Amino acid sequence: MSFFRQDSAGILSGFWLPLRSRTAFRRNVCHVSCDAQPGKGFGKLHDENANTCYQLTGGTRLKIQPESAVSGIYCIFQMPCEWKVILPDGSVKNGGADGFIHEYVAFDRSVDAFEMEFPDGARFGELYAFADGRIPDWVQVWEPPCEKADLMVVPTHADDEYLWFGGAIPYYAGELGYNVQVVYLTNHNNARYRCHELLDGLWTVGVRHYPVMNSPFLDDKAVKSSYKSAKEYYGYEKVLAFQVEMLRRFSPRVVLGHDIGGEYGHGAHQINARTLLEAVTLTSDPASFPESAEKYGTCTVEKCYLHLWKENPIEVTWSRIPLSRFGGKSSFDVAYEGYACHKSQGMIHLLQEEGPNDCRLFGLAYTTVGSDTPGKNDMFEQIDMPAGEEEGQPEGDSAVSTETDVSESDVRSDDSAEQREEATGRSTVFSRFTLVIAAVLTVLLIVIVTVRMIILRQQILIIKRKKQAQRQ
Repeated sequence: MSFFRQDSAGILSGFWLPLRSRTAFRRNVCHVSCDAQPGKGFGKLHDENANTCYQLTGGTRLKIQPESAVSGIYCIFQMPCEWKVILPDGSVKNGGADGFIHEYVAFDRSVDAFEMEFPDGARFGELYAFADGRIPDWVQVWEPPCEKADLMVVPTHADDEYLWFGGAIPYYAGELGYNVQVVYLTNHNNARYRCHELLDGLWTVGVRHYPVMNSPFLDDKAVKSSYKSAKEYYGYEKVLAFQVEMLRRFSPRVVLGHDIGGEYGHGAHQINARTLLEAVTLTSDPASFPESAEKYGTCTVEKCYLHLWKENPIEVTWSRIPLSRFGGKSSFDVAYEGYACHKSQGMIHLLQEEGPNDCRLFGLAYTTVGSDTPGKNDMFEQIDMPAGEEEGQPEGDSAVSTETDVSESDVRSDDSAEQREEATGRSTVFSRFTLVIAAVLTVLLIVIVTVRMIILRQQILIIKRKKQAQRQ
């Protein structure tokens, strides 16, 4: 692949850039070369690291001449931008029109060469090209955000969607095929690597509608300490207006939000939950935030669940919900795989079905369709879903199971239930064992350092005494 850039004098300069693949699917990626010399920094386009990028200048053009025909490309950018693919017959494929930073563009037919054009300032991270129309499952072919969502999930930060909401997204999006829209309250423009982790995680758990991750509220440590700090930093009315706008834009049947206490007292989580709970009562009133009403119309939210809400509680044991579309893994296990994509966070918190932040526990904080039936534990109870969407639900699992009320329809057999419980137990034991090992190693390191300091001090004292003796 050769890279060309036109300077102010109209002169084209170029260099060689090989197009590489991920190891798991290297056979379907086209390798190309030319004789020009490499330019500084361009290797970032094929280092298989989305967090490195090359910033392109206006008029930049990639001319790609693969060894064999290609039928599609997968591009990763640091920030949204609009770009073009020009095919040999002069036809154009537009990329970036939907604001995706991970985007696959399929060609109508295989081509032996093509060009790419970029706007000034485009930050290009990775480029993969594929032959014969087959792409691996890690290539993210996103659909636009929902026009009308069945479930809208409102995490504050990337990774909150698993920590506090457990297997909700894998179950409703990945298994049942519901239209699930994820809307993040804060953006990570100050840490763009988290956006790649976010998309990788959602794709892993079965989300196919592109998330909202460009809110006007920057993730900042200044809002962590208290609700007051978040309110002063973001502005309550601004956050409320955003919540109402997103609800009207996606018109969800059911909404899922944070603990009103901020899970562990986080100020941004608290303002998220409080504004969301107020917003669901305002969406049907055109006089409330009329700008978004005029843009999207009004809507009525049927149910809003908050994590750890005490009234009208439900308990959804995600580890007891097998997902046929994920090879029989539980929704809890799939959620953990999504959470594991957030490598930069170092697994600071534990995804767990126990303790003060138990991801099984929710409460119906708002409803226009009546209260839930105790023990049924289904967020879509009393919601009339289209027949096509209900068909995605696993046979025999008409309701989400609980630890205290498990019927034959909740699990496929006693043996499989025991196997899932055993697997979950092993996972929990492993997590605890890892923490114990880490604690032991930390203590051992402290002991070693302390002993070393004592020995060093004794050596210094001995040297001082020898010098004193010599003087005498």
